Amino acid sequence: MEPLILEIITRDLHRYHALDKPEIRVGRALDNDIILSDATVAPHHLIIIQDASGAVEIRNLADTNPTRFEGKVEHSFKTTRLPIKLQLGRITARLLSRGQAMPETKSLTGNGGTSHIFRHATWAVLLVLLCLFVAGLEYYLDSFNKLKWGELLEFILTETAARIAAFVLALSTLERLLVNRWEIIPVTVTVCLIFLVYHLLSPLTAELVYLFSSSLPLYLFNIGWYLVFIPFAIWLYLTKVTHLKMSKSILLSVFISSPFAIISIMQNPAIRSLFDDFSSSAHYQKSLSALNWHISKTVSIETFIAQADNLDAGEFVD
Repeated sequence: MEPLILEIITRDLHRYHALDKPEIRVGRALDNDIILSDATVAPHHLIIIQDASGAVEIRNLADTNPTRFEGKVEHSFKTTRLPIKLQLGRITARLLSRGQAMPETKSLTGNGGTSHIFRHATWAVLLVLLCLFVAGLEYYLDSFNKLKWGELLEFILTETAARIAAFVLALSTLERLLVNRWEIIPVTVTVCLIFLVYHLLSPLTAELVYLFSSSLPLYLFNIGWYLVFIPFAIWLYLTKVTHLKMSKSILLSVFISSPFAIISIMQNPAIRSLFDDFSSSAHYQKSLSALNWHISKTVSIETFIAQADNLDAGEFVD
């Protein structure tokens, strides 16, 4: 008679108990062979009996929160096929054989190398400093008035550093709840990389806005960023770094990014105009570019003045 294994499924690390006796009692009372401390488990919840032929019989002893065998509540369950999925109150378990096939080993990000970007604190610190530099540079280039170093420092600390810290804390806490461990360095690196990609694509989007004389590229970028890129980045992190299941990673990535996507869509002027009867600002493109690569036909100042002189009072042309 081959000993069986009882798998208690928990967050991150599961517990395994070898059933080395023909009869094993499971429950919350201390006289059981396997003790489960969860309050939804009865003092004597079930008995697992294995006969010489290899058949397994599981008898339900609980009146409150009775054991579910493969999703069904039965007084007794007998089978020769393994694994068997059990539900004891809030506890999910599986009865396995010693020869149960295991999923393939997931590769550790960076393969354990301390020089890998997701495994060394130096990379996280350098990326945070690079994000602060990029944010400060953007603030400097967007400053129309005389730059004040106090305002620049306040912007870097309150806007950039605080935002990065908030995202790192929120995602690290979520990961702790999911897999019962802290992954500060990979989360920090991921947040910084997303921040840098955003600030790299934003100027390119601004040039497209100027090129097409339309805000449509900006609208598409803002919506696509939160509807496509952010969910994809979160899904990639959850599957490759945290090693969650594919389906669970997809659901979590959509759940995490959906609040940002909703805010981005509702702040889109084209969407807001659907709910407003009057707009306080005209819908035309006001951006400029140092490069004169405008795709629309342009008019010089001299030509504009000459055309204006030929117009009668009150007359206008496009």
